[in-house]
Amino acid sequence: MTEILPELEHLARARASAAEYYAPLLGSDSEIVRVGAWCALLDREAVVPAQHEAVLKLCSYGAIQGRAFRFFESNWDHELAAEAAAMLASTEAEADDLARKAELACDEEMAAEAERHRFLATGRFDALSRLVEKSEQAGGWRAALAVAADVLVLTPHEPVAADMLLRVLDNAHQTDTLAQVIGRLKAAGLHPYLVLFYEAALSLYSGDARKCQQLLRQLDTTRPPRPDIVQRIRPRALRLNAEAFEMLGDFKASFSAFAELKKSEQTGAPNDDYYRAIRYAAAQNIPPLPEDAKSNHVVMTGFPRSGTTLLENVLAAHPRIETYEEIPAVTSMQLLLDRELSTASTDAEAVEICLRARERYYDEERRRHRKNGADIFIDKMPMRSSEAGLLIKLFPQKRYIFSIRHPFDVVLSCFKQRFSRNMAMQQFDTFEGTVRLYDFSMRQWFAVYGLDDPRVHYLRYDDLVTSFESSVRGVLDFLGADWDPAVNDFAELADKRFARTPSYQKVRRGLSIGVQSSWRNYGFVFGTAAAAPLKKWAEFFGYSTNPAA
Repeated sequence: MTEILPELEHLARARASAAEYYAPLLGSDSEIVRVGAWCALLDREAVVPAQHEAVLKLCSYGAIQGRAFRFFESNWDHELAAEAAAMLASTEAEADDLARKAELACDEEMAAEAERHRFLATGRFDALSRLVEKSEQAGGWRAALAVAADVLVLTPHEPVAADMLLRVLDNAHQTDTLAQVIGRLKAAGLHPYLVLFYEAALSLYSGDARKCQQLLRQLDTTRPPRPDIVQRIRPRALRLNAEAFEMLGDFKASFSAFAELKKSEQTGAPNDDYYRAIRYAAAQNIPPLPEDAKSNHVVMTGFPRSGTTLLENVLAAHPRIETYEEIPAVTSMQLLLDRELSTASTDAEAVEICLRARERYYDEERRRHRKNGADIFIDKMPMRSSEAGLLIKLFPQKRYIFSIRHPFDVVLSCFKQRFSRNMAMQQFDTFEGTVRLYDFSMRQWFAVYGLDDPRVHYLRYDDLVTSFESSVRGVLDFLGADWDPAVNDFAELADKRFARTPSYQKVRRGLSIGVQSSWRNYGFVFGTAAAAPLKKWAEFFGYSTNPAA
C-alpha cells in the first residue's frame, strides 16, 4: 500500500511552524486534509490577510465557519466576522441525524459518512478517530488506511493518530508498509514510544523473538507521551512478549505471560451472569410453535476459535450465500420475550408473543441484507451453541453448521486471544474460566443435538484446511447449493472485510495456515485438574489427549 507514503512525506516538516507545515496541505486532494489544515491555521491564528477571502469561501464548512468567526472577531474584523456568520454552514446536528439513519439501516458506509460530516462541521479530532473506525467497518482495512493517513498528516504530533495508522497496518499484516511508515516517523523524530513497540512487533513477525523482547524492555524504560497511550499499548506489548516466549520454545513463560495479559484486562471479579442468563432463557415456558418456513436461514456455531471465521468467509464468497457475522439477533428476540412472555395468560397469547420474537430474530438479518442474488442466509455466532435450549423451542426445525476443533486447541487459543468484552467473553479472563465456558457450551448443545442429528452438519476444522474442496462441498450440499469456484477466493474477500474477530489475520493468508495445533506444547496445563473437563470432549470428538502422540 505504497500510495499512502507520498502523503506521509509531509511528516518531515512536522517541526516547522504551523504556517509552514499546513500551507502545502491547503491544496490537498483530500477534503478532510484541506478543511483540517484551515482549521489548524485558524486555531493557531496563523491566517494572514491575503488568506481572508479564501477562508470566507470555505465557511460553508461548519468547522471553518465557527473558527473564522472567532478569528475575525478576536482581531476586531467585525465585517468579516459578520460575513462568516451569515454563511449557511454544515452542522453537527446534520451529522447526528445521518448517524441515526445509519444505525437504523445498519448501513456502515452511511455511518462513516456521518463521522466525515461531523468532522467537516466541527473540526474535532474525536470525529476523525471514529471516521477511521467506521471506515474500516464499512470497507475493510484499506478504507481505514486512507483515512488514518490523512489524520496523521493533519495531526503529526498526536500519538493516537500515529497509533491508528500503525495499528491498521499491523492488524492487516502489511509489514512492508508498516516498516516504511515507522521509517518516516523515525526520520521525523516523531512518536519514539510507538516506534519502539511496532519495531518489536516487526521483529517478532520476521522470526527474531529475542530482538522483540529486547525492544519491549526498552519500551518499559521509555517515557510514554501520555497515560492513555500506555493503556493502548501495554496489553499489546504483553501479548507480543507472550508470543515471543512461545516462538523461543519457553511455553511455561509464554503461558504465564498470557495469564498476566488476561489479569491486566480484568475489570472486576468473574461472575456467573452469563450462565444464569443462558439457563433462564432455556427454562422459559414456550409452547409448541408453528413450523418455521425459513429453512434457508441457517446458524453457524461451535465455539470461538473453532474455525467458524474461516468457514464463514468461505461461504460468504459463494454468490448464493449471505453471511451475518455475530449480529444481536437472539438478543433482540430475548428482550421481547423478557418483556412480554410473562404477561401471557393463555398458550395462544404465548404463541403469538413467541412468533413476534422469532420475527425479530429474522428482522436483524433483513436489516443487514445487502447481497443481491443471495437466497441462503447464515447467522454466524460461535456462542449460539450455549443457546441450544432456547433455540430448539423457538426454531425446532432450524438447521445448523457446527465447527469442531480439538477442545485443547480451542481453549488454549481462546485464552490467548483478546476479545471484545461482554458477559460471555469475560469468562476467558482465566484458563479455568475458559475451560468452564467450553464445557458449559458443549453440555448445552449436546443436551439437545446429537452427532447424528440431520438438522446439524458437523465439520472439523482439521478437514476444512486439509481437504478443503470435499469439506466445502459437504457444507454446500447440506445448504442446498452447488459448488462454485468463487469459494476458492475466500482469502481475497476476507482481505476486504472488517476484521470482527481475531481470526481474520490468519484467514487472509488462505489455506497456508495449516491445521494450527499447539496444545501439546502446553501439555503441562492440560494435565492439570483445571483442564480435566476437556478430556471427555476431546474423546467425544475422537481427538487424542496424549501429548506424546
